[in-house]
Amino acid sequence: MKERIKAAREARLLAYKNTTAVLSTISQKLQGMPFGSVSPVLLTDEGHVVFYVSDIAQHAKNLDMDSRLSITFFNPAAEGDQNEQGRLTLSGHAQRMSTESAQAISARYFRVFPDAKGYEQAHDFHFWKLQVEAIRFIGGFGEIFWLTPKEWLRERPQWSFEDETRMVEHMNEDHADANYLILKHYAFSAVSPTLAETEDVEMVAIYPDGCYFAAQRKLHFISFLDGLDIAPCDTAQEVRKVLVQLTHSARAA
Repeated sequence: MKERIKAAREARLLAYKNTTAVLSTISQKLQGMPFGSVSPVLLTDEGHVVFYVSDIAQHAKNLDMDSRLSITFFNPAAEGDQNEQGRLTLSGHAQRMSTESAQAISARYFRVFPDAKGYEQAHDFHFWKLQVEAIRFIGGFGEIFWLTPKEWLRERPQWSFEDETRMVEHMNEDHADANYLILKHYAFSAVSPTLAETEDVEMVAIYPDGCYFAAQRKLHFISFLDGLDIAPCDTAQEVRKVLVQLTHSARAA
């Protein structure tokens, strides 16, 4: 059981850290052949997947006719054998999000992908959500799992998207030094040595098990769970406590 819990946690971390993924739909033009395309994607708090695409995109047209979709995340190999890297495929059915649901997720999405904000001017762009029904995770040699939706999905935390926005704004406006320290300490191998203090680091999203920082036009996901014997944060107070812990650890390093 612990092995499967660990696999689900590692799979979710892989999805957090790779915000560009392969969307595989059933092609209408090619009479049912699989059709792959690349798109920015973002997990929901529960573990479903949101993406923002134009109605004229092939995968949108395909989904209008057949809602089945698989999304594949993978860790790109800097060198060596790509097959040694982790990969994750989430499968299910996708649909356009309602106006209300899209508005709720849009603030987070546009903070994480600010360039997409300009797409709002094109009226044929819509938010879609994959409802995850099947999960295939390969973490490496011998780490191969079919995870169940119960193992993958979780309840939404007790904070709203508006609460998240307030927490993010608070960190950026009042604790820019903490943002810098956390990112520099916990993502040191991925951060440029030219990263300047405070002004170049911005928190953009908070999840129950981690947060995203943007720096030098790159995204970095920092896990709340690495090295801390805690469950995912369910309240804003728990998030605050973990961020204080991370800041103290980074400052002491």
